[in-house]
Formats: sequence, structure tokens, C-alpha cells
Amino acid sequence: MNVVEALRATESPVLVTHRHADRDSLGSAIGLRELLGQGTICTPDGVTRPAQSLLETFDIDPVTRPTKVAHDAIVVLDAPSAERIAPVDPSSPILVDHHEPDNLASRAVASLVDTDAGATAELIVQLADVADWELSPEAALPLLVGLLDDTGFLMGASPRSVTVVVDLVGAIDDRSADLPQLLDRSRASGEQSARALGTLRATGYRAGDLFVAVTNVGGYETAATHALRDAGIDLVVVCSEQADGLRVTARASEAFVERRSLGGDILPTLAEEFGGDGGGHASAGVAELSKASFDEVEAFLIAHLESELGLTFTTVA
Repeated sequence: MNVVEALRATESPVLVTHRHADRDSLGSAIGLRELLGQGTICTPDGVTRPAQSLLETFDIDPVTRPTKVAHDAIVVLDAPSAERIAPVDPSSPILVDHHEPDNLASRAVASLVDTDAGATAELIVQLADVADWELSPEAALPLLVGLLDDTGFLMGASPRSVTVVVDLVGAIDDRSADLPQLLDRSRASGEQSARALGTLRATGYRAGDLFVAVTNVGGYETAATHALRDAGIDLVVVCSEQADGLRVTARASEAFVERRSLGGDILPTLAEEFGGDGGGHASAGVAELSKASFDEVEAFLIAHLESELGLTFTTVA
């Protein structure tokens, strides 16, 4: 059964985002709900601050567990593994995702997984086209927000993603007035602090023309990764302590991705070593580690890179 057939067969789906849902995951869920004309949105661990405006604009009060509502299918959006949607643990989900495949792909009763897509929202538009579903302004708006956000406002986006954005812009019609507040990229004080502290606390490593930085912050990990990537660092690894372990957020340059994939190699290796789950894209991803300290992760990471790349890293003062 393909994804369109599976979605047409359901009458009361639960649309599950990944933990700490971002604009792409949540925007995909909202967009798909509008396309289907039905469904309950489930955010297992809440949403990020930038995604909060989507909930407010579309007046959505998501559940945190599928068990809270009657349903006949679970649709997972923008999450490759069960760990990324825990404690939700579906045995046979419908899956739509653009990350490197993990254990949810093998469970899925139907799936659309495409790592070349700029965002999961892009895949929802693809499904709408195949199914001949009307792309209403209410569906197009959250999908546009998700796609723009996940591609860094089309920074380095593929021609395919750009074409989808053009189509979505044409479809939002009079909802365009809502776009500025949904795409607000002004930095909260917490983000500014994370950028500064992440840079100040970073330990730098160099091997030839390859630069790596490892640092730790209390929150807004993505903001810290962007600050160091903007400075030209090839691999940025940001750790933050959580109640149930250590979160590792990583971003990499094209030069690094030519040698190793974050989602396919580096982050899964950390999860295997320290327990937990890790994955994402070739150049970006997250690992949730259950048994690790910051110092242990840093030491293991550098040793792993040296072994895999055949390089010797020296500390940059």
C-alpha cells in the first residue's frame, strides 16, 4: 500500500511530530491535516519556540499521546526513529520523512522517505499532487513555513525545493498576511546567549584544512551551531544536558559531508557507544544520549574522527 492509499483509508488519523517539534515537523502535520480535512496533531514533547506561532495561528491544541484520542492510524512526520517520537511507539505507522531511514521505515505500513527533499513539508506537497488534493491557503501556509525554515530560507536549496516554494507562495492567497509572524527570525535573548556562550566555550580542533568545534550550552543548541558554522567551522557539535541524558546537536559543511555523514555515521555511532538514538541528514542531525558526559562525548568524537578519517587533530588555541 502506498502512502496516498493508506491516508485515504484512514478516518481518524493521529499526526505525530518529532519531539520538540520544529516548524517543518509541525507545519507538515498542520498542512496534512488541512489536506485530509481530519486528524489530531500529537507533539510528544512540545514544540520549539519558533514553531509556537503555528499553533496560535491555526488555533491548535495538540495532544501529547495518541492514546488520548480515538484513532485508526498513526502518521509520523519528519522523524526516522521511534526514539525521536518517544514515548509514542507505533507498531505500523504511516511514515513521511526526509531524514536518513531508521527503525520506523522498517515498521511502516506505508512510507515516503526521500533524503533529497529539502523538508518533510516538501513531501507533503508531493503527496497532494499525486492524490490530486486541493492545496488550499490553509494547507499551503504551514507547509511553506516548514519548507522555508528547514532549508534556511532556501540557502543552498535544490531547484526542486525552490519550485515547490514558488507553488506554495502562489497557493497561500490572502493568508500571505500571516507569513511574517510565522517566519519571525528575530533572536530571543536565550538564542543570543547560546550563540555567545557556545562560541566562548568551544574547543577547536584542526587537521589540515578541516576544522571541528565542540561546545556546550544550556539550551538553544541550534543557535550555537549556526554561530560556529557561520564562522567557517566544518563540523560543529553542541551538547546540552537534559533531564534524561545529553542532547548532541551537530551541523557540518559540504567539505565534511564529502568525507562522512552526520545522520548516517557520526551521530548513530555516538548513540551506539553511549546509548540512545542519533540520526538526521548528512549535514545536520541530533543524538539523544542516555549514558554520557560532555567530556566523554568530546573525547570519543575526536578519537572516532581520527580513526575514520585517518587524521590527527590538534587543539586550536
